[in-house]
Amino acid sequence: MTREELTDNYAASMENERRALGYSQEKMARILGISCSAYKRILYGESGKIDIYIAYRMYLLTHKFTFELGWISDPYLDIFSKLRQLNEPQLNFLNTIIDLELGFKDSLAENQQAEDFISVLIPTGNMQDGMYWDSANIEKLNISAYRMIYGKQIDCGVRVTSSHLLPVYQLNDILLISHQPIRDGDTGIFIDTSTGLTYIRKYRQSSVGILEPVNNYGDTISIDDTDKDDIKRWIKFGRILTKVRS
Repeated sequence: MTREELTDNYAASMENERRALGYSQEKMARILGISCSAYKRILYGESGKIDIYIAYRMYLLTHKFTFELGWISDPYLDIFSKLRQLNEPQLNFLNTIIDLELGFKDSLAENQQAEDFISVLIPTGNMQDGMYWDSANIEKLNISAYRMIYGKQIDCGVRVTSSHLLPVYQLNDILLISHQPIRDGDTGIFIDTSTGLTYIRKYRQSSVGILEPVNNYGDTISIDDTDKDDIKRWIKFGRILTKVRS
């Protein structure tokens, strides 16, 4: 993205936010600490750049980051946008998890790399077809050998705690999960937000998304990819890259 494109995007966001707030251009300029003529020069692309103090005042006004107002898309930056949707207890919980991860990183020996370890979720409930995944224990697993194959695709793991997925997955298998999009033919973990139930299914893309049981155990489920409500109902937790079997 060029300087001009970024400036134009930010200026357009300023106007969008002003309209959403119901402010006049004069009031918006006053809040940003500039004259109305200076505000208009920014909108018309005549200023060539945005003062950092204006970006600071925009953040105070909208609580949106500069990358959001500049329409900069990046997976890491998008995380900050999602955090804004959480309440304070949820943010405090995530902050605790971050502190634990940093503590784990600091505890590693000099010859160990944090990237070689992933967090493995161990569902504490009855892991069956359509399970309630309402809580989980967490353990660390060294997957350095799998990093050589899958690289940064591996995000976390899930331990199988039942035998209902035999013969595909057996008790104590660890499923290595990627949070990249689930594609046709992938096996993934899907969460139905309307019921809280979690399913391990093979995804088939057709006129509707089909979730097939991996071993003929359980029902076949359809997701209408043209229905916004149906899409919103399902969380695609991640796709299964492979299994680790001890």
